[in-house]
Amino acid sequence: MNDTTRAHATLLRRWYLLISLLLLVACSTPAAQSVAPPSVASPTPDATATPVPSPLPTPTPVPTATPEPRLAEGVYIAGIEVGGLTPTEARRELTARLAPLLRPLDIRAGDQELLLRVEDIDMRLDLDAMIDAARAASAGRRIPLHVVYDEAKLREALATLNERASIPAQFSIITGTAAISRSFVMEGGLSIDIDDAVRQIDDRLRSVGAPRRVTLTLTPQRGLAARPDPQMLQDQLQAMAETWRGVIGVYVYDLAQDEVVAALNPDTAFAAASTIKMPIMLNAYINLPDFTEKQQTALRNMIVESDNLAANALLAASIGGVGTEDAIVGAERMSKMLADLGFPETFQYVPFEAQDYIKLMKLKVKAGPARGGKPPYTEAGRYLRTTPREMASLYAEVDRCARGEGMLLEKFGDTLTPERCLEMLDRLAENGDKRRMVAGIPEGVRVEHKSGWIEDMQADVGIVRSPGGDYVVAIYVYRPIAAGDAPVPDRIMMSTIAAFSRLVYTYFNPLPAQNL
Repeated sequence: MNDTTRAHATLLRRWYLLISLLLLVACSTPAAQSVAPPSVASPTPDATATPVPSPLPTPTPVPTATPEPRLAEGVYIAGIEVGGLTPTEARRELTARLAPLLRPLDIRAGDQELLLRVEDIDMRLDLDAMIDAARAASAGRRIPLHVVYDEAKLREALATLNERASIPAQFSIITGTAAISRSFVMEGGLSIDIDDAVRQIDDRLRSVGAPRRVTLTLTPQRGLAARPDPQMLQDQLQAMAETWRGVIGVYVYDLAQDEVVAALNPDTAFAAASTIKMPIMLNAYINLPDFTEKQQTALRNMIVESDNLAANALLAASIGGVGTEDAIVGAERMSKMLADLGFPETFQYVPFEAQDYIKLMKLKVKAGPARGGKPPYTEAGRYLRTTPREMASLYAEVDRCARGEGMLLEKFGDTLTPERCLEMLDRLAENGDKRRMVAGIPEGVRVEHKSGWIEDMQADVGIVRSPGGDYVVAIYVYRPIAAGDAPVPDRIMMSTIAAFSRLVYTYFNPLPAQNL
């Protein structure tokens, strides 16, 4: 073997040995053992490289305040000039100048006093609303003061003051003097007029330079607090009736309270006389949707002048006819209508001044029972009568109709309306008779009424619109005429009705004692 061959053999042996060692190492190492990756040497920085500087932060600009717009020149708020000021400056000016309005208010009534503080009524000055209005205002504009408070709390405070300051009413009777007939008189009965007090205080709350004191005057009470007990009226009606040689019928109805106040023989039947002309008018309105000019004239003459023939014409027209015979039919139908409404004792079967015609023509007419109503009885006749309760109740129904309610509208809504019922009341207010009911009532008080009279009976029924309350009153006065006697003079019958009317009026409106 030459040298070259030996060298190759030696190299081959070394190679096999190296492979064996590697296989041995591989077999002896656990499978889970991991081999760390070779570390990578960090590059050596170039000593000659120039460092790059970091960029400087950009400065944030500081915002500048937007100047407030100024109010237009010549603008005033609550009388204070704020034109040319900013809203902030205007607020400071108003706060300083209006500060007196936030001071307590001294309220006096009689010998009582109330210190009203702003917190008692949640009062504040609405500066925001006033300044907003000023912002939108043009030059020279004046913005009113805007005060906010709780009116309910103000009224509550005044009611508490009124409880301490008011003077209770005491009632007595003047039985009659040379100047006035029997009347109710009231002593005391003074209180705070809450509505008027609220107006006065509201004005003072808005007055910057005004004194912080309000003195309230106690005024006469109205309504239920200023009326006697209803039994007092009942007793006085009875006392007056006892002096009359005959029968008195009275019925008093409070429209606001919807109740009977007093009554004297309310269900006694009386001759209706011309008081029936109010139901005749109602019957015409129910049956005639529109009136001709002639019918309008008849309505006026019947109510204002108590024209009997005009009443007959309307009875006939209510069935579409004319003349006495149609008036008889119209009267019967009206009477049935009234009975259906609940007024069976109010009827007319013979037209006015028609007796001779009926006899001449031998006509048959219906008649009521020989005696109607309840005792005491009067010579009421069988053809034309009523009772104080029924006639007064008819007026109350027309008043309800005028207010948009009641059975008349329910039953006759095709022809009756509140406006037409009010028109009826307006016609009654034009009644020309001022010597009976109206004579007992102060001048200027509205009375919607219809009177009637025959030899032995006189009456007046209507609605009185008084300061102390609206009421219906029916007054029937009967005096029998003995054989050979003359009828009672008109002036006595009329003054008797006026005296009862006066008593009822002063129940609702007592006379102040200090004025007598």
